Amino acid sequence: MSLLLLKKKEEILSEYVLKRKEKIFIGKKKTNDIVINDSLVSDNHCTLILKNDKYYIKDQNTISGTKINGKIIVEQELLYNGDTISIGTYTLEYWQKNSISDNKYYLLGVYGKFEGKKYFVKNGDTFIGRELFTPKGGIENDIILENDNTVSKGHAVISFKDGKFFVEDTGSTGGVAVNGLKIGQFESFAIQSGDEISIGRSIFRFVNSSNEDYSFPQKQQIFLLRIIKPLSLAITILVTCAFLFFAFISNQKLSVMKSYDEKLTLELNTAFKKAMVLKSSLEDYHRTPTPAIGDILNNGNNALIALTGSGFLYGWDLSTGKELWNHIEVLNLDIGSPMIADVNNDGVKDIIVVSATSMLYIYDGQTGNLIRKEVIGGEIAGLTPLIADLTGNGKMDVVVCSQEGTVSFLYNVGHDKEYEKIIEYVEGPLYATPVLCNNKNGVPIVVVANNRGKIYFINGKSREKKMLDLLEKTGKEHFIVAAPAVGDITKNAISDIVVQTSHPQYVSAIDVTNLNVLWTFLVEPAPPLNLEYTASPLISNGDVFVVSANGSVYNLKGKTNYPSGELLSKLDIPDAKRIISSPSKYDFDKDGYDEFVVGTEDGRIVVVKNNIKRQELEILAEIKASNTPITSSPLIADAFGSGKLNIIFANATNALQIINTNSKSLKNFCPWPMYLADPSHTGQGTPQSKIKYYLMFYSSVLIFVCFVFFKIFILIRKKLKRVKVKFL
Repeated sequence: MSLLLLKKKEEILSEYVLKRKEKIFIGKKKTNDIVINDSLVSDNHCTLILKNDKYYIKDQNTISGTKINGKIIVEQELLYNGDTISIGTYTLEYWQKNSISDNKYYLLGVYGKFEGKKYFVKNGDTFIGRELFTPKGGIENDIILENDNTVSKGHAVISFKDGKFFVEDTGSTGGVAVNGLKIGQFESFAIQSGDEISIGRSIFRFVNSSNEDYSFPQKQQIFLLRIIKPLSLAITILVTCAFLFFAFISNQKLSVMKSYDEKLTLELNTAFKKAMVLKSSLEDYHRTPTPAIGDILNNGNNALIALTGSGFLYGWDLSTGKELWNHIEVLNLDIGSPMIADVNNDGVKDIIVVSATSMLYIYDGQTGNLIRKEVIGGEIAGLTPLIADLTGNGKMDVVVCSQEGTVSFLYNVGHDKEYEKIIEYVEGPLYATPVLCNNKNGVPIVVVANNRGKIYFINGKSREKKMLDLLEKTGKEHFIVAAPAVGDITKNAISDIVVQTSHPQYVSAIDVTNLNVLWTFLVEPAPPLNLEYTASPLISNGDVFVVSANGSVYNLKGKTNYPSGELLSKLDIPDAKRIISSPSKYDFDKDGYDEFVVGTEDGRIVVVKNNIKRQELEILAEIKASNTPITSSPLIADAFGSGKLNIIFANATNALQIINTNSKSLKNFCPWPMYLADPSHTGQGTPQSKIKYYLMFYSSVLIFVCFVFFKIFILIRKKLKRVKVKFL
């Protein structure tokens, strides 16, 4: 085995280990074995030929020629140990196996711009500088550190005298330091293998051929260089510990959210019961406002907000049971529910309610102070406001409808200077709360359904309107009094709409993209004729869940080819009488499918499971929770921070009660915190913490993997910077 060293001056560019290849081609062309990119080098310049374990070199009739030890070769020449082949401005040194002894010395770049480079140090004088010639005396530099202004044109020289090597500063501007100690101008300093020499802003290690150590500088007195290795180790340990911590925490949280070890149980919480302002009579009642729950005080604990049918707004800190502020009279006198959202971007959740006096009120959740009141006009108390960012500016907007058909858009309503109010008109009467969906371009669309079956789709930003007439499309009267359900039933990742009518009870699914009715299902038997309000449907796992006022629940297939709809299963809840309020949903048994919470007229809370295997609805758990009808939608949340979910509801007497369950959850988790789940009424609830912890887990894994790859990249980069060794 022999060795060829490709050099420019004393810089070693590549090393070629010659194994058993019979011909080695050298030239500028990329197809050569050894490529030398030089204007004086021909495409096919010369060839090394192996004969009888000896290498010969032959010039390929080039103009500039090929030299051995300074002499131009005419014919094929035998190579001897230590021969220097000159090709253009480059040289190739030929060494036979094990012939490079320990008396060969190099400068290795270990820090700075020239890291990874390798230079020969002569057994005489080796001049170092930025350019080919020094400014004084025209001495030719052997090691050229070009394009670095911190290196002088003639910077230093390494000399071999009396069996020792010395480094001398030849009058440089930046100076020379050995092992962190600066030597004076024109002074010499004895060096030995392993010493580190600073020239400009680069550091080189002086080594012999038996110890080619490219490791990070160890002997410098520069503070950063001294701590960078332990600092890198500390960062590595810190990142690893952070990864393990976040991975452990997120995995632990996910395991809590997935855990379901026993049958769901319900138990009435006797410690919490708020009998706000009582109604005078139970003879005439209907759906009542749904309370709302959330971290109002920003202290990690949940608070409960309630608006009574008699027109008072209450708030309680559930960790203490105390009122947040003195209850406020808003003259609601109807079924509009309070919404919780930060509409003025101050980091504090606000409370948004409407009154029977055609007013919109916004209160600070922590203090109960009035932030804004706005005259809307018309009968608005029965319609809960919609709150969402309609313009994409990161600020919450409010949409309020009146029964007469006005749709008021209040942009940035919590910001006095930016507030804008625009009124659109649709055909009334409106008894259904507006909801929000997105079109195929992701634009927020406000959906308004009137009592005559006309569905209006209003662009939240431009307020461009489109209308779908269900009577015209289906030939059936649609008396809509409940908010539509929002969800993807066509499996195209775009929201669809499902509406439910009062009498007769039709359920119609609408493709928002094409404004087309997918199917219309007739709920039988018919509910009572005097029914004033019906519950909203729900969309879950692509199918539709419907609560009928006659005490039955239905599971309808979302994507079906039957224009009359497709019934998957039906459940008659025994002795339920009427079901007035809208249901809520959550996956209590962690099987990937939602269960539905229903409040009945005979005072029961019933959890209905959709048994996918059996293709039927069944009662998972139930409890007699009230002596009067349950008239609000049930909330689902960890009310007390116990790590167990609760069900919160209001009855016909405006009494608030809480049910304890054994379903494990994250502390203060609120999967269904208010009417129709969230302020935009999309039926999705608060952002699922499961997604948050999945993101935390996979983000920590991704960051750790990226960190590992970064460390590997740095190591590979350092390796690639070094002299390339190729086998021929």
